[in-house]
Amino acid sequence: MSQFIVPQNICLISENKLKAFTDIDLNVSSSVLLPFIQVVQQSRLEYIIGSKYYVELLTEVSGNTLSTINYNFLNFYVSPMLIWAAYAESLPSVFMRIRNNGIVTGTENTVTIKEMEYQQKKADDRSQFFEQRLIEQIVWNSNLYPSVFNWSSQQGIPPHLGKQYFSGLHIPDTGGVMDINRFNFPGMTYYAGPEYACMYGC
Repeated sequence: MSQFIVPQNICLISENKLKAFTDIDLNVSSSVLLPFIQVVQQSRLEYIIGSKYYVELLTEVSGNTLSTINYNFLNFYVSPMLIWAAYAESLPSVFMRIRNNGIVTGTENTVTIKEMEYQQKKADDRSQFFEQRLIEQIVWNSNLYPSVFNWSSQQGIPPHLGKQYFSGLHIPDTGGVMDINRFNFPGMTYYAGPEYACMYGC
């Protein structure tokens, strides 16, 4: 069993950034928003990149020691996904809160549940777009993210970049010419049999 410990008190986006890039009102309490930033960091980001790289990012952020590569990754790829994923996750709690006397909504002019769910769906669609962009950045620039591809079972959650990337098989288009060097992706096993060439005219 893995003993890999993941810090739980470090946010990779701020409450202010979440409000600045969405239509969440400035008066919405941080106690409503911050838990959902943590939720999506673990349920979306850590799941995608794996615990090893996730903890590396948390450690560099908390110690103010971000490398240029990790700074750019967080700023241009991670932040947009977390913003819209956290927005989608937080909408039901912004819409209605649990009180001593039950579940209550905001004001008399609050939107309907159906309208809230529409907003949530739009935000989730945006987060999935940025999630896919993040995955493609890692896959096609694998040399920049060694912690994703050099993972062991003692380092927490493994990376999940999608079946097309972790199937162990990568077949680039060589135009029918077998060039084994083009199959060599760091951290990935590969197989190139004669049947591949037959796909191009046998």
